[in-house]
Amino acid sequence: MNPREIAFLRINGQDYFDWTAVTVEVRITEAFPIFQFDCTEFDDMGKATGMSEAQIMNNLRIKPGDIVDVFLAGQLVVHGYVTERHVGYDARSHGVRIVGVGKTFDLSTVSVWSQGGSYDNQSWSQIARALIAPVGVSLKTMGAIDEKPYEQAHVQPGEIIWSALERYARQRKIVMGSTEKGELLAIGEHAAVESDKLIEGVNILRANGVIADDNVYKKIYSLGQRASNDQTWGDQSNKLVGQTTGSSTRNRTRVTLMDVSDDQHGAQRSAEMEKLFTEGGRIELNITVQGWLRESGELWKAGDKYWVRSPMLLMNMLLGCRSILYEQSVGAGTTATLTMVDPFHMNGRPDYSGSTPTE
Repeated sequence: MNPREIAFLRINGQDYFDWTAVTVEVRITEAFPIFQFDCTEFDDMGKATGMSEAQIMNNLRIKPGDIVDVFLAGQLVVHGYVTERHVGYDARSHGVRIVGVGKTFDLSTVSVWSQGGSYDNQSWSQIARALIAPVGVSLKTMGAIDEKPYEQAHVQPGEIIWSALERYARQRKIVMGSTEKGELLAIGEHAAVESDKLIEGVNILRANGVIADDNVYKKIYSLGQRASNDQTWGDQSNKLVGQTTGSSTRNRTRVTLMDVSDDQHGAQRSAEMEKLFTEGGRIELNITVQGWLRESGELWKAGDKYWVRSPMLLMNMLLGCRSILYEQSVGAGTTATLTMVDPFHMNGRPDYSGSTPTE
């Protein structure tokens, strides 16, 4: 085990080490990351971990509600909260398990409570900042965020904050996610730039993957309506159609209905957003590497783009890391499993203007 690849929790300025099993999953296109830290001590008849009773008792001080920073190899990967503390013991052993989530977990579980839910003539970023402020979450943007205001935007009391924002994000082709610092992440269109390589026979420990076209279409439409006024009425308001094309060679058509009242721009962006999910979902690979660190000393990270070359997977292209599972245990060592997808699925567009990095 690489001595640099140490995992610890920082709570109220104190660092907690000595974990016998660590699992951290960072999911950049989902609402929040999750983590689980275990430590167990056995008596002399079954002792296998080297944990002392003092170490166990120290980690027992951690409790649900504690604000926590999770560090792997000295680098912050999660800022959030402890949600569960499990303790078990018998005559021969005792141990503790700490489970937690990223700070943006609250966005997926907390309801909008304000009675004044009108956000007319505001952009998605403005609406987002207004809704997330009461739970102490800030907004970070990546790429070009579509800031065109909505003519009408309404959020009902009782709606989950994440769900309300996601409805409007689809009309602006914004992919929502979270950061290691506990921020809401808005991903707009951006250039997909290679950070490193994953190569069969070099640094890929094991891999499995799927390439599928069951959700690929030739034509994608988005249908919706907008509010009528003195300038816009009739077919202009009740027959909005956004459209784009996919890669299917068969006559397959996908039609979606807009969730909110919007204009022609929103209808078009909604169709393009649907294409992100269909075309972008063609490839999904799970690639495991030994250790958490790249040769540069940086962590393998969700959100980064890596060139994947694997003849067994029929793959030689730039892919995006949608999520990453960091694991470490006394028996199994230290690994990172990257879920790789087409960068388009994450609103990224590869730039092949230079030489293609195939080596």
